[in-house]
Amino acid sequence: MREKDDLKLEEIEMNINFAEMNENHQKEVMRIFNYYIENSTAAFPSKALPEQFFSMLVKKSEGYPSYAVLDKERVIGFCQLSAYNPFPTFSKTACLTYFIENEYTGKGIGSLCLKKLEDEAQKMNISHLIAEISSENNGSISFHKKHGYSLVGELHDIGEKFGREFGIVYMQKTL
Repeated sequence: MREKDDLKLEEIEMNINFAEMNENHQKEVMRIFNYYIENSTAAFPSKALPEQFFSMLVKKSEGYPSYAVLDKERVIGFCQLSAYNPFPTFSKTACLTYFIENEYTGKGIGSLCLKKLEDEAQKMNISHLIAEISSENNGSISFHKKHGYSLVGELHDIGEKFGREFGIVYMQKTL
């Protein structure tokens, strides 16, 4: 008998596609990112960003895979790798970023994004992935633990948003 999560993934994989992120995705990617900016500490800026910020997201992942996540033709999220540090000393380490439209969370799409990014990282000879997560984002922390990431550090109360302080949790996985 199949597990409920397995069934969800099978159903979703039929509709979910990844497209190299480009300017055609700008409006929807920024809408999704701004939702998390305005409603949580998962995205760190304190206020919504203009659509032009999209070019910064693209630049951040220059030389690394960056995808719009599509349900059929509709953009429902984005995922990307970026350099942990620009020095060649750290070329085998990358950071993960992904945001999924709120209505699509909990349906296995984050797992698909994570697998896609991990597969791409291995093709690039990247052996260490880092997730930088708000200490308030218990769902993301649990998600990463479930997928083999270990808590490797925390910076306590370094951010302030919505009138409260929050920290940054670092999680790591060796591929």
